[in-house]
Amino acid sequence: MRIGKEAEKLLKENVNQNESCSLCRESAYKVGEKTGYGAVIFKIGNKNNGWFATLSPQTGGSPKSDFTIQLMPISHLTHFSQIDSYRGMAKNFGVSFSKVCRAMTMILMQNEGLLSNAKEKRLSVPVASYGKCTTWEEKKEHLHIKVFPFRGNIGQPYTVDSSFGKKEVFVDKTGKEFVKMVPVKKTQISKKRFDRLARSLIKLLK
Repeated sequence: MRIGKEAEKLLKENVNQNESCSLCRESAYKVGEKTGYGAVIFKIGNKNNGWFATLSPQTGGSPKSDFTIQLMPISHLTHFSQIDSYRGMAKNFGVSFSKVCRAMTMILMQNEGLLSNAKEKRLSVPVASYGKCTTWEEKKEHLHIKVFPFRGNIGQPYTVDSSFGKKEVFVDKTGKEFVKMVPVKKTQISKKRFDRLARSLIKLLK
């Protein structure tokens, strides 16, 4: 089966860094440096197949115990399908994603005393990811994947979760069905905790 010309163009489109893209600008920072938004905590590969991760200064969970890491390609990829088009990029993504999840899990478990409490039977904590790419017509936004603790308001079941279908269904005045969700508001992590988290993550991600 031959794919259309538009699809071929998408997979082979120029993914050079975009000067107007804030994530492209962040990719130029070294590990340990603070960007205009967060802090770079990990890098792997080169400009053609590399990935980098940043620690966000905000969280949708508890600012005292939760945090979010954002993982992005160094190149200006806009679709997940492009990852397979560049040698070594898929491999570096797998390494990056697994290391980020492991580092986050270790910090969360340590903060909750799970690593030092021999009586605690849990060997992990719930971690989730959310990835985003742009629409077919507007291929502008830099591909990014967020990794975060799946608990509290940000741990609510989403449409792809089987438990979402178990939520109570309501009907509005027009007869449309809907379910209730608790609003998720991002809050700022204190500077002291942010700096401490960044140092710990950089150490774990080496």
